[in-house]
Amino acid sequence: MIFIANTNLLNPTNDYVFGRIFGYKGNENITKGLLESITNEKYQSLEIASSVPTIKDLQDDKMGVLDIKATADDNSIFNIEMQVAKNVNIADRILWYWATLYSKSIKEGSNYIKTKKTIGILIADFELTNIKKIHKFHTSWHIREDEFSEIILTEKLEIHIIELKKLEVNKNQILKQRNLLNWLKFILNPIEMEDSQMDENIKEAKKVLEQISQDEKEQEKARLREKYIWEINSSRYEGYETGKAEGIVSEKIKIAKKMLAEKIDIKIIQTVTELTEEEIEQLKKKL
Repeated sequence: MIFIANTNLLNPTNDYVFGRIFGYKGNENITKGLLESITNEKYQSLEIASSVPTIKDLQDDKMGVLDIKATADDNSIFNIEMQVAKNVNIADRILWYWATLYSKSIKEGSNYIKTKKTIGILIADFELTNIKKIHKFHTSWHIREDEFSEIILTEKLEIHIIELKKLEVNKNQILKQRNLLNWLKFILNPIEMEDSQMDENIKEAKKVLEQISQDEKEQEKARLREKYIWEINSSRYEGYETGKAEGIVSEKIKIAKKMLAEKIDIKIIQTVTELTEEEIEQLKKKL
């Protein structure tokens, strides 16, 4: 459901709703507050490259169409993505977004020294498989030398991954990143936040959320996006289950072939593999 339970508020984890809060001109202070809590840097100003998604965009997964792009006063550029549809290739996707934005930071033929620091930010409502062993909810990535990990090759690459499912795992990190934690609590469930947990920017973000939650057009756009995400997740699950079932059958066939080669009685093979007598006979003919 696109509404937060027992409220009339749209769900900020919906990437359209997230973009509507953090990706629109006029909401720069809100977005700046979120970015400062993630990067632990201060920015005097922020410019948002606002784009209004079409209905077709909300029913599609065009690369980066719902991402938020912004530029800070220090010339750092940002790509911010809220992702709820689990994607096994998400790490490659993040790097692609970063590379695309970085390559566009200077005009063709310009000196490479003019490239801008590019920061990719992923907020995921799932755990990334390839960093499952890391229990931190917020990880920061740079290019480092294998043996001298304290040395960063260049400051111009920076990627932040925030996994909402890991929020309650690492208590020490929670203490160190209290401001970020409050932003993430807002994104997960704004209705349960106490005033003491909200700074001025989070309060402003909640006002924007309340306003769009009363707008029927915004509700419909959020609903369409939610429907698309649900369909994507459902099809991936079905594909996984189908592949899993096919894998089980394949394994049973391998076992049956080995048992036939050992001239084991078909009735025993049936019991072990749960294949039918007819299926086993067919395998026998092919040996």
